[in-house]
Amino acid sequence: MAREHIITGIDIGSRYIYTVITAFNPDAPVPKVIGVGKVASEGIRKGLVTNISEAASAVLRSVEEAERYAGVSASRAFVSVGGSHIVSQQSRGTIAVSRADGEISENDVARVIEEASAVAFPANREILHNIPSEFIVDGQGGLRDRDVVGMNGIRLEANTLMIGGSTPHLRNLERVLSENNIDYQGFVLSPLAASKSVLSRQQKEVGVLCLDMGAGTTNLAVHENGQLIYANVLPIGGDNITNDLAIGLRVQIETAEILKREFGMATSGEISKGETIDLSQLNPNEEGKVSRKDVVTIMEARLNEIFDMVNKELRGIGREAYLPGGVVLVGGCTKIPRIVDLCRQKLRLPTQIGFPRDVEGVVASMDDPSYATVIGLVFWGIEESGYKTGGGGKGISMPSSGIAKSMLSKLGKLTRSLLP
Repeated sequence: MAREHIITGIDIGSRYIYTVITAFNPDAPVPKVIGVGKVASEGIRKGLVTNISEAASAVLRSVEEAERYAGVSASRAFVSVGGSHIVSQQSRGTIAVSRADGEISENDVARVIEEASAVAFPANREILHNIPSEFIVDGQGGLRDRDVVGMNGIRLEANTLMIGGSTPHLRNLERVLSENNIDYQGFVLSPLAASKSVLSRQQKEVGVLCLDMGAGTTNLAVHENGQLIYANVLPIGGDNITNDLAIGLRVQIETAEILKREFGMATSGEISKGETIDLSQLNPNEEGKVSRKDVVTIMEARLNEIFDMVNKELRGIGREAYLPGGVVLVGGCTKIPRIVDLCRQKLRLPTQIGFPRDVEGVVASMDDPSYATVIGLVFWGIEESGYKTGGGGKGISMPSSGIAKSMLSKLGKLTRSLLP
């Protein structure tokens, strides 16, 4: 029987830091969760490190909590990256097929993706992922990596989506991890990780949006024909709703958060104007009453704005109201009642909540859309190891990750950021 591999994911969010430790056996169908940690986030705002020591302390508490459950050390981990510093751009690489008989090999696929990486990138940015969306063999397009390997041709081309992050922010994240003696195995864009745990193969084929609505940011990942075709991070999230409530109702920020969580909804149509909330019952430092209708109306206005921004992103790539797989919502904001209804109405797409799947162990705590990203990091790690879930056995690593490692070995320490 194959030896178990310990794979750890750390999702560093603006509200919470999640750590999941899993044991993965290549002969087993799914990974087993053996440790879970969740602590309030500190030193992080809108996905960015604002205080290294506070962030390092919060990460340590989350990791230690997971280690206590697991009974093993989490010295290596895959770590999520988000925030408005994320940039993406299309790229293209072209190579001559290396073999004399013209048969395309995995090495050719790796080389053409690496060639696509050799383009100018915005200053002070580093490549996180270079994900192929299409391969072209002697002018025949619409092919995937698994299609082209073994085909014959003279010229191989690849269209890729390059995703990069701020160099200073990535260095700050490294500092946060190194202070806890954690060796990061890869930085992974948050919505890309979440997609791994909640989207089906069919959804990715027909076209789907994974929408991660967190406290500080709203993250998009659009998949079509089995490939990621677009990703972006919007600097707006659940904290903006809380701030709106604090300002609009003239209450303390702590009270506003309680109002959002306990009395909030995404749509105000069913709320009676006469329904009131006694603030002193929520916070002894508050007095008076507020209308629940006002609470929900404020929340609805901000959520409408968020979905309008998402719709604008989809319009920009020609996918407005045109994703048969619909929208899969993850993140803390998805717990707001009726948010599925509002999203379906605003984006004019079928909408559902995404729950992590294909894991065993502490399943009860995993049945939560807030864990989508951290579980997705585990699946990313499994693919990095060259394995696939669902029955075990070696599989072909993602081209983007294989290339990142190849480039790392060639370019050395200065290109460590190419790890996905």
